[in-house]
Amino acid sequence: MKAMDKPTKKFYGLFQFIFDHYNDHLFSSKLKDCLIVITRQKHVAGHYAHNRWFHRDDNETDELALNPQMFLKCPLLDICQTMVHEMCHAWQHHFGNPSRPGYHNREWANKMIEIGLMPTDTGEEGGKVIGFAMNDYAIGDGLFFEVSEELMNNEIFAGLYYEVNPNIFDNVDDSLPLFDQIKDMTLAQGAEVKGRKSKVKYSCSCSNVWGKPGLSVHCNSCEGDMIEIV
Repeated sequence: MKAMDKPTKKFYGLFQFIFDHYNDHLFSSKLKDCLIVITRQKHVAGHYAHNRWFHRDDNETDELALNPQMFLKCPLLDICQTMVHEMCHAWQHHFGNPSRPGYHNREWANKMIEIGLMPTDTGEEGGKVIGFAMNDYAIGDGLFFEVSEELMNNEIFAGLYYEVNPNIFDNVDDSLPLFDQIKDMTLAQGAEVKGRKSKVKYSCSCSNVWGKPGLSVHCNSCEGDMIEIV
């Protein structure tokens, strides 16, 4: 099998291309390359972890995880939204002031709005813009849509995506721009309600437990507060 025919190379090549495009156009190419990985954690579209991996040159590499189980449920634009959502966490860790693990603060929310994504705890318009377990939706005339249009009408991107998921083109009109059709499908669905998780993980320095979102949990072993992990 030739190197370019290998599934791993095709898959990760696509997401590196997406990361680079949004980094260039939404973050002025300031974000460091991170390690893009796959997670199958239930009810989670993706996550960001600061300095999760170590690199020989700079001794730190962030992790950006995507859940392939969501790829079958969410339109292509939502997958890109998930990546940009996590890239905003990366931006804040390197150039801002993140709060405790799992909490989406006002600085993060303002950055999301600046680049065209509206935070919401419900997935719908009018939800809280800060807190734990945050969703988001694309602002209709925002920068995210503008940058995504350039990405999805790029022939290189279309070729990469076709190699990974050729079914995306089953209902696409070749005479029309790909982005316009994907955007119309996404907006027709409205802001997708992904919903709050029924159970979340709480962690401290020594233990993990599961419970309902929003609990105040204290560990008697290390005498520390347990943080809700998103």
